[in-house]
Amino acid sequence: MTQPDLASPESSDPLYVASLGKAMRVLEAFRQARESLSLTELVQITGLGKSAVQRFTHSWERLGYLEKDPRTRRYGLGPRVVELSYFFLRSDPLVSRAAPHLVALRERCGLAVNMSVLDGMDMIYLLRLPSRQLTLAEMLPGRRMPAWSNSAGRMLLTPLDDIALDHYFSRAEITAYTSRTETDPGKLAAEVRLARSQGYALTHDQVLLNQVGAAVLLRDDLRRPVAALNITAAADEFPPERLVREIVPQLLKTAYAISGT
Repeated sequence: MTQPDLASPESSDPLYVASLGKAMRVLEAFRQARESLSLTELVQITGLGKSAVQRFTHSWERLGYLEKDPRTRRYGLGPRVVELSYFFLRSDPLVSRAAPHLVALRERCGLAVNMSVLDGMDMIYLLRLPSRQLTLAEMLPGRRMPAWSNSAGRMLLTPLDDIALDHYFSRAEITAYTSRTETDPGKLAAEVRLARSQGYALTHDQVLLNQVGAAVLLRDDLRRPVAALNITAAADEFPPERLVREIVPQLLKTAYAISGT
């Protein structure tokens, strides 16, 4: 589980290949795009020069990671990007070990079940088993969200000590997703500390209105934190007190079964 670290890699690592990092910025620009991007848009998003972006897009296209529409001359991600995700999910031992347990949990509770990991300031969904009400974007693994924003991310922050936690919130970009999103860094840090003390995190209306979430930490056999498991549900069906009573024990039991401890 990657701890928050905002240091520039090229400034501290003599083995870091800066040109590779710049090339990756072109691919990562598509995080902000729902469809395709023009060369000009890629220059604006990446902050790289036009000639550099031209070389990188051409190379990525030749390798199959980008596709260029010959009519509009706009770029989109190619299918080889999905193939990389498949290779990761197929080979990752945590995903392999957790998947059957998450399937069983979803079958028991009928709710959306997810597993996520911390990556810098954010959390990323590795496994997502949807309920019938979720949209396509909420079904796909790989989605990145600010760690402060939801139950899984807040649970992933609980291993940080208070100094590191305060540092995280001093750097976090906090914006409201709903009219009820908590945006006060002090109150958010208090929520993480509460989750740390009680062993689970709860959220209500933080990312979507009428949505509640509950999360627990997943540890490896050496008790090191490696991921978070969370469930989301409609608040009118599962108010927080019901979530704590019926769902949190199942999350804890599932985490225990996956970790084997």
